[in-house]
Amino acid sequence: MMNSGFSVKEELRDDVDALHEPDAFAYFVDPSELSVLVPGWPEEMRLLLCMDAAGLCEFVVFHNDEEHAVFDRVADILDRPVGSFAVSPEVEGHPCRRLLFSEENALLKAIQDSKTLEETAADYLINYNFAREEGLDFDELMRQRPELDQFQRVSTNKIFPIGNRKRRKLRSGPPEGYMPSAEVQPGECFYVRLEMWLAGGRMRIASNPEQPLPMVPTLVRDIAFRDDFASVYIPRDTLAAEWRPKDDMVIDIPAELFPAGFSDSCARREVKVAVMPRGIFVEFGAPIEVPPAPEPELLDPAALAPQPPAPRKSLWKSLHVPLIAVAGLGVTGLFSTIIAQTTGNDVAPDPAPKSAIFKTVAQMEP
Repeated sequence: MMNSGFSVKEELRDDVDALHEPDAFAYFVDPSELSVLVPGWPEEMRLLLCMDAAGLCEFVVFHNDEEHAVFDRVADILDRPVGSFAVSPEVEGHPCRRLLFSEENALLKAIQDSKTLEETAADYLINYNFAREEGLDFDELMRQRPELDQFQRVSTNKIFPIGNRKRRKLRSGPPEGYMPSAEVQPGECFYVRLEMWLAGGRMRIASNPEQPLPMVPTLVRDIAFRDDFASVYIPRDTLAAEWRPKDDMVIDIPAELFPAGFSDSCARREVKVAVMPRGIFVEFGAPIEVPPAPEPELLDPAALAPQPPAPRKSLWKSLHVPLIAVAGLGVTGLFSTIIAQTTGNDVAPDPAPKSAIFKTVAQMEP
């Protein structure tokens, strides 16, 4: 139930009050909803819908400062004294009509479909400010200028029927959705905390998306949602009859089975899973904030530029040092030999031997 900005009580009335619910009511739209439903809506303005079983539905704009006087205006529109028509959401001192989820959505859609609400509110604000600055009676001014119509009328049948809603029967015992302890089916119940996230077009229920899956996911299509979409029902036979928390759980549900936009806002969230004899109940928890991945460091463009290849050394440059060393050793050895021979000749000259034939010839007579 949306908050209208009035003094709203949190507790609900007893079912007895529903039997005496009036067939006409005024629905005050939450100001925070107006900026979303009607783009350009002036923040000083408010909106309410007057509806009755005869088919009347009027959209009424009013200023924030008229909050306490607007009920007299509603009484004139509905042709009922104050206190004989209901108000939604609840306002202290007035009967309350509790809207169903579908009825409230129908009202919001009717507001969104209106094409001239923003213009009506803007014109109303201009005239209201003018009357206040000039010290005029604004109600009297509006009555004198009927062309400044502050109402928009549509048929209630275009929204939902009034006066034909089924009355809830009084019942004793626990409220709807609860059962006495004597009717609880025997069997063990298990409660585990898991996570849910979008994986490949499926909403996955498992322990942690950052860890490898302990098993192949079980695909489930036969599900049911609670009317406020706060939890989902999964048949019990999805898991083995002897399942225990130590056995782990990985369940996939096609994302298209969820309400529109649910998967877009469900990147990752906590879930409470109750495994009971009559089914598996998954209650949606708060979203989990995932820290963004660190941005990669930018490399220096100079480091990414191709480096020129290192010059290849020629064979001659690789071998010229060893060759010079070898040649040096050769030259040094040659000079050493020459010096040794020269020194040897000076110390011990060896006379050349004379041939015996030469002596004999030298002694012959001519």
